[in-house]
Amino acid sequence: MRIDTYTRKLACLRRVASHVDAHLEQPLGLDELADIAHLSRFHFERVFKAYSGETPVARVRRLRLEVARRRIESDQVRSLLDLAFDSGYNSPEAFSRAFRSQYGVPPSMVRPSTPPACPIRIERLQGLAIQYVPFRGKLGQGIAPFDELRAHALLAGIPRERRKGWCVQFSGDLSTSDSEVELQAALLSDRLGEHIRGLEHGYLPDGDYAVLRIVGGFGIPPDADLTERIEAETGWQMRKDAPRLRCFHNATYLPADFERQFDLYVPVSR
Repeated sequence: MRIDTYTRKLACLRRVASHVDAHLEQPLGLDELADIAHLSRFHFERVFKAYSGETPVARVRRLRLEVARRRIESDQVRSLLDLAFDSGYNSPEAFSRAFRSQYGVPPSMVRPSTPPACPIRIERLQGLAIQYVPFRGKLGQGIAPFDELRAHALLAGIPRERRKGWCVQFSGDLSTSDSEVELQAALLSDRLGEHIRGLEHGYLPDGDYAVLRIVGGFGIPPDADLTERIEAETGWQMRKDAPRLRCFHNATYLPADFERQFDLYVPVSR
């Protein structure tokens, strides 16, 4: 299969996943999702599961239960009945069974909680070779360079556990579709164990970085907030003359926005 064909297929699956994420509170059927992908119901379900590791319907169920769990933890639940209906179940009993199956405990055992803030750490990077897809322009509604990177790796037969995704961001804002960006969508070479045809070769920029864990979407704090927090927690100064890096941690290929996790590497100096 050609790289551009595979990249378009991945973008199509991502478009379906984004539709699911935005309409979790509405009925979502397999036929509707297959229509969005412009594929037959059977072919769509097979392709989606082969790539993401779960069927489209299983993704809908999983994400609805995850939203329910987060609502309980943030103390935003009026009643178990409301939560069951909002999650697509006809009764609290059916919802509780599904919840226990996914999390090992009934919803009544989950308590409101605030996730602990991850401290900033200082990390030095040096000599980390990468293979990457360069990109300059507007990302639009997709993440084309990352889909192309995955297409190269998948067609080369590289297993998931050997692919560690990075982004070298030279300019722009990845959280908005109309921002002009310049970046490299990259994989660590030593994890790959081979040279992948079609990818360029280089290194992550050497230097010292303040590392922050970011959860949910691609957005990052404003520069003023980053500067203040880095200085307060580490005593280091943020640099603006070097690219920022992102190291992605999602285990799934099609995470919902609220599931996205990455470490933001901000260049710093004493």
